Amino acid sequence: MPKREIADLNKMYQEADTCDKEIFAEQRTNLLLVAGEHYTRRSSKFYSRIRDDKQLNSEQKLRLVKNHIGKIAKTYVNNIISFAPDVAAMPQNEKELSDVKAAQLNQSVWLDLKRSQGLKEKKLEWCENFVQIGEVAAKIFWDTSAGDFLGYEQAIDPATGEPQFDEQGQPLASDKAAFRGAILFESVEGFNLLRDINAKSMDESHWLGIRKMQDIDVLKHMVGDDEEKLNFIEASSQDVFKVFDGSSGEYKEVKGQCQVREYFFRPCVEYPMGYFYITTEKGILFEGELPGGVFPIVYKGFERIATHPRARSRIKQLRPWQIELNRCASKIAEHQITLGDDKLLIQAGTKLSSGGQLPGIKGVTFQGMAPTILPGRSGDQYLTYMQSQVEEMYRVADLEEDYAPKEGQFDPWAMLHMSMRHKKKFSLYAEKFESFLVKVAETALELAKIYYDDDMLIPAIGKCETINIQEFKSTEKLRYKIALEPQSEDIDTKMGRQLIMNHVMQYVGPQLGKDDIGKMLQAMPYMNNSKAFGDYTIDSDKMDNDILAMDRGQPRPARPNDNHQYIISRLTQRMSQSDFEFMDPKVQELYNQKLQEHTQVDSQQKKEIQAAKDGFIPASGPLIAADIYVEDKAKPGVSRRARIPYDSVKWLIDQLETQGMPLSELESMNQGAAAQEAGFMNQQPQGPGPQNSMPQPNEAQGPWSHLAH
Repeated sequence: MPKREIADLNKMYQEADTCDKEIFAEQRTNLLLVAGEHYTRRSSKFYSRIRDDKQLNSEQKLRLVKNHIGKIAKTYVNNIISFAPDVAAMPQNEKELSDVKAAQLNQSVWLDLKRSQGLKEKKLEWCENFVQIGEVAAKIFWDTSAGDFLGYEQAIDPATGEPQFDEQGQPLASDKAAFRGAILFESVEGFNLLRDINAKSMDESHWLGIRKMQDIDVLKHMVGDDEEKLNFIEASSQDVFKVFDGSSGEYKEVKGQCQVREYFFRPCVEYPMGYFYITTEKGILFEGELPGGVFPIVYKGFERIATHPRARSRIKQLRPWQIELNRCASKIAEHQITLGDDKLLIQAGTKLSSGGQLPGIKGVTFQGMAPTILPGRSGDQYLTYMQSQVEEMYRVADLEEDYAPKEGQFDPWAMLHMSMRHKKKFSLYAEKFESFLVKVAETALELAKIYYDDDMLIPAIGKCETINIQEFKSTEKLRYKIALEPQSEDIDTKMGRQLIMNHVMQYVGPQLGKDDIGKMLQAMPYMNNSKAFGDYTIDSDKMDNDILAMDRGQPRPARPNDNHQYIISRLTQRMSQSDFEFMDPKVQELYNQKLQEHTQVDSQQKKEIQAAKDGFIPASGPLIAADIYVEDKAKPGVSRRARIPYDSVKWLIDQLETQGMPLSELESMNQGAAAQEAGFMNQQPQGPGPQNSMPQPNEAQGPWSHLAH
């Protein structure tokens, strides 16, 4: 693997900076156009002199700015953010449970990254760079000095290199702080992103570089006690750097900072795992292979330049209209200053003098011809032309519908159709920005698989998914098993999904099971609350984990409170899939054993429930008096009228009807026939009764006796 010297890297830097110098200048100018700083800034005395003068000569120019480009750029950002706001981890094959679970785990980690690293604000910053500069780039990397503070590292003896302990034998802390580490997302402006001069596109560039300013103290802390690297930093700190300030459009001199240059080489034949260099102009500070071979820079351009690897902003096309608007505005202001006030024309010899005054009226007397009033000019002759330029500018920018008068429209389906038609104009740019977000998520999740330990994964995926941590760690590359697809979450898309699901629930809702209804509710954009509907999907979630565990060879025995019928159906479905016959025989045996256990337990429970229904006489309900007298146990020899629970009598009547002897037939018989029929019935076997339905001492001790081992 070849190593490059600092002279080679500096030469690469100079060539890359020179070949794209015009693009960099245009990108910096775009920021000035968006901010309204179109012209070179002058001192306040310059503008005061122009405002105070009544006449302007050819050397004095009044320049006004009607900043429509800034408004157009904000509208583009708003439309793209609303059309392509986020991405989500989706299974590559929805029929493979392992793919589905891997997608769920990756999605949980991605959501945790979005929350912890503030990616919502980062996404807005990236979209602004995408529109204004014309290029968006981000560097995703693992920083050991970020994340939660864990304490101080143990002190090391500099002479022996052994850990140090205090008098009580406890580890002795050093001054070096220890952090958990975190995945960071760093924005890179287009004019600070360098590329290989021979590259045909940015994605095919052999290497990409980043230049940025870094505080001297931070660099010294990073290199530690390495004297050679400290000398590189000290030598570079003596230089004075000029840094572009987008708010003022000027280059400011910066002291106390050092320019750091980062070079990242993609994995290739020369560098199989990729390679990086972090340098100053004087020497190399850090170098090594890319962790896991993950290239850290993600790039996307707004509009591609033909035969050129760089991209250009839409602002480039709108500059002529902005220049014309500024010229018209300046000309209108010039006419108002030079010809704006009304003028009084009098003939030679005419004398004017002050006349009488009344409240609100000032009189003027004159001798000779009456004076004539010449009205001033407000520049109205340029206004029609200026308005036509504004309308044409917004048509060229495809924004005429954004600012057209809105008619009252309350039909949700019609509103959804109009929104989709409007989205087509921005689909080209929205899809590019979506692909950028997709690549950002893929890179971040690849780094998470490398650096995240169990303590970082459990808060992200939840304690209930602890058993599936290995599933996340062993996930193949995302392009093979996980597809990160754009997920639009704007109000129109949510409304459309909600309307479709409402129709589905209206027509097929009564035919769905509890678990299916829970999944439908969780998929609704305005009702996605796992806590509110978690009970509906608890069986499905638990069975997903069991299937994944058995696929890994881990036994999952039956539990007393399982939904055995649902589990049997899920196991039967899994065992009937085409890939089951190719699985390890031990895994197949785990499935057969679990299916047998649940089938046996389900059958035993059904028998017990049926026996309870057939054999036990209910003893609930109010007591009712019966026309039968029984001996009073408390008073031997004394009889009393029997009082029987209502449910017991009702059970007896139901049993008679089940045996084909309705109560109405017994009542219609004469007393002799009724007594004979009753005696006959008492002699026939009546099925299991209360005395023979109770379990015997030598019977099995419940359905779990076969699992006691």
